[in-house]
Amino acid sequence: MCKDRVIFFMLLTLCLNFLAAGSACAGFGFGGDNLGKSGLDFSKGYDVNTVTTVSGSVLTSPRTEENGNVFVDIKTGAGVVTLSVGKRSEWERKELQLRPNDQVSAKGSHAQGKDGKTYLMVQKLDNRSSGGQAVLRNERGGPAWMGVNSGGMTGSPGGGMMRGGGRMMR
Repeated sequence: MCKDRVIFFMLLTLCLNFLAAGSACAGFGFGGDNLGKSGLDFSKGYDVNTVTTVSGSVLTSPRTEENGNVFVDIKTGAGVVTLSVGKRSEWERKELQLRPNDQVSAKGSHAQGKDGKTYLMVQKLDNRSSGGQAVLRNERGGPAWMGVNSGGMTGSPGGGMMRGGGRMMR
């Protein structure tokens, strides 16, 4: 009986260890339909545990791909990094111009795509050549226009709001 318990707990520990290791894949969504050729979910895949800053020279003008997301390639000391700067409509509102050879610095969540490319889901972008700046996501990775809570309306403490002005039930 005691031997069976030991084996059971060893197997349980092993399974939990595999589950914990599997959750460290930054940028991969939870099976949503937003996955493109990169295999990354650029809407929900921001991982605060992988936040880093990269600097380099712009290689490509902003382009729209994968479900309306805008991407820009930059050359860094470590190689080419593809910056994900958000949906086309949000990117256009920022009015930040990026041209080939501009020097930029970007802070965001680093992820390796299934296509072999290195991506950065940008939270903040600085164009050092023009002096322009854009905040694209809040500190938790939600779109900047959603505010600090990134879970809904910024005016409510819980990050959400009931439809139709509903009252709290007790």
